[in-house]
Amino acid sequence: MITTCAACRTAFRVTQEQLAAREGRVRCGMCATVFDARKALKMEPEGAAAERGDQPEDRPPQSGAVVFSEPGQIAAAAPAFPLRQPETFTPPEPNALFPAAEPELVPHRARWVAGSALLALALMTQIAFHYRGEIALVFPELRPTLAELCASLACEVPLPRRAELISIESSDLQADPSNPSVIVLTAALRNRAAFAQSHPSLELTLTDSQDQPLARRVLGVQDYLRRNTSVETGFTANSELPIKVYMEASSLKATGYRLYLFFP
Repeated sequence: MITTCAACRTAFRVTQEQLAAREGRVRCGMCATVFDARKALKMEPEGAAAERGDQPEDRPPQSGAVVFSEPGQIAAAAPAFPLRQPETFTPPEPNALFPAAEPELVPHRARWVAGSALLALALMTQIAFHYRGEIALVFPELRPTLAELCASLACEVPLPRRAELISIESSDLQADPSNPSVIVLTAALRNRAAFAQSHPSLELTLTDSQDQPLARRVLGVQDYLRRNTSVETGFTANSELPIKVYMEASSLKATGYRLYLFFP
């Protein structure tokens, strides 16, 4: 008996045992479609094998297909080969809906996604640590949180250092009237920024009559800041800071000076 696939129209030989195995349900060996072989069941015409020129069973099959059109007539698509036996349909198990390799790919993809997320988090943490001062400047409400995190990491949230927004408004260098061997530097620094900044360092250079340097000294914030002024709060925004520094320089015989500010 011969049946025809309902999808690809390929014809197959079937036996009564195959039809009885799954109540006539078979799987097409060409397109894997499951269909009821009894609905397209036909008897093989007499002499069909001789007309096709079939050889013994050990003859290797050729490529192509044989399609039965009407009873008693065979239309062969060249080249032809002996009709294939259909595969008996076996209902798939519920857990066999995916290829065997798919369960292995899912954990691998999940590990890759988790690793990428951890790397991205580590990168963001490093960027936030490096630019913690700038983040606190742009988002002032985050400064307390950043300060708490830095306290546990033995670091600090630095204040901005914009030297171009700090200026020396005035300065003067004179001998101390009560002690001529001591010189007194007075100056006024101004923070023109709209935010608090770190206190800058000052470099004082004493010069002779030819404007040649005789001595140079760097004054840190502890050298010129008053004792009751807090360093942690920084240089207040839009404010002016007066300073006065006493130095021993009687042996230098300086006649001039240069003063400028910078951040180390």
